[in-house]
Amino acid sequence: MLHIVDIAFNNFRGPIPEDLMDFKTLHVLNLSNNALSGEIPSSIGNLNQLESLDLSQNSLSGEIPMSLASLSFLSYLNLSFNHLVGKIPIGTQIQSFLASSFEGNDKLYDLPLIEKIDGKESGVLPQQECEMLACTVDWNFISVELGLVFGHGIVFGPLLIGKKWRIWNMEQLMCVARVPLIMSMKIF
Repeated sequence: MLHIVDIAFNNFRGPIPEDLMDFKTLHVLNLSNNALSGEIPSSIGNLNQLESLDLSQNSLSGEIPMSLASLSFLSYLNLSFNHLVGKIPIGTQIQSFLASSFEGNDKLYDLPLIEKIDGKESGVLPQQECEMLACTVDWNFISVELGLVFGHGIVFGPLLIGKKWRIWNMEQLMCVARVPLIMSMKIF
């Protein structure tokens, strides 16, 4: 079963292949940073297991299909910097995404985007804090975690795996355990 399709940054041209919409077990679909054109297929609603959809930085046009609003597992969406028009469909998931998921589409309107008072540009509604997959990854934090894991692995790995190290470590622990016992015997 196919769960992830990530073909970003490939300069693919033409419409989104309709055959992709037949992969019902798909969890991640990333077609960003290509030269895809045409409309988002309405059959995208068939991907009912989809958790992450990134179609940003293409030349997609037309309206966002209403079927996109029916994807209940969708936790990340990025349709930014295309040529999408019309009202953003109403659905429980779509209104929870940041306005940045839709930016760069000058003719999109409705929540989470708002129209400015002069009516010329769309603005951004204040958003709540980022949730799980809706934010960029903090690579500094991850690098610290990985450093700690690998550092501990280098120090403690040989102690756990190597027989000589285990024996030496046990001997050292036995010596340390005897010292308080001997000292307590001398006190009495």
